[in-house]
Amino acid sequence: FKVLASFAPAIDMDVAMPGSLYRDEEFTYNGWSPKNWYTNGYRGWATIRDGVRDSLNIVAAKTIVDVGVDNAFSYLENFGFTTLESGVNENGLTDRGAAISLGGITNGISTLELTAAYSTIANNGVYNKPVFYTKVLDHNGNVVIDNTQNEGKRVLKETTAYMLTDMMKDVITSGTGKLAKLNGITVAGKTGTTNLNKDGWFCGYTPYYTTVVWVGYDSPKTLDDLYGSTYPLTIWQDYMEKVRKRSVTA
Repeated sequence: FKVLASFAPAIDMDVAMPGSLYRDEEFTYNGWSPKNWYTNGYRGWATIRDGVRDSLNIVAAKTIVDVGVDNAFSYLENFGFTTLESGVNENGLTDRGAAISLGGITNGISTLELTAAYSTIANNGVYNKPVFYTKVLDHNGNVVIDNTQNEGKRVLKETTAYMLTDMMKDVITSGTGKLAKLNGITVAGKTGTTNLNKDGWFCGYTPYYTTVVWVGYDSPKTLDDLYGSTYPLTIWQDYMEKVRKRSVTA
């Protein structure tokens, strides 16, 4: 969620660029003190590009503060997320806070909507609402469902999408997503892991296809060795290799 909630708005609003520096250090904002996924202290100065490649939580948290939480929330809504708590619910919880930069979401999100959001970046910044059927006819030939006019809307500038993709290529070549490499084709993507290793994600795309893999239980519980860079990545890589071969054959 770092890419969608923090880095995409920052670049699109000219708040930061891939080379912008943030200090990876102890950080508190409005009583919230995020921690990095690694436990060996902090790394000091790091760029946005480093933050994407190495999944640096502090860099993402500081970036969303500079962007403004309300601005970031608007981008997430434009990315098509429908489960976000925009106000304060009956339990006193809201997603309109800096923790959303790290995927701190009250009701979670669907794999479908996350795929659509990453497809927006892959599609040069244009969002298309996911559809399962382009057209359905009844036995008399009457149109029951028609999604052939699924016009997209621009969410990001084309230059923003280009820079995000360029940074996410580093995730595959030298970052947390090395297992997602595909022979002979460029891959961009991002790993994700929730607290206590209850969920693992990999969101990745080639110039042709976007696929998101989630691994976890419907009722969340810790899974040994589950990170975005383990099971989700190997599943994604295996699946995408089959898709490629099938596409070439077709």
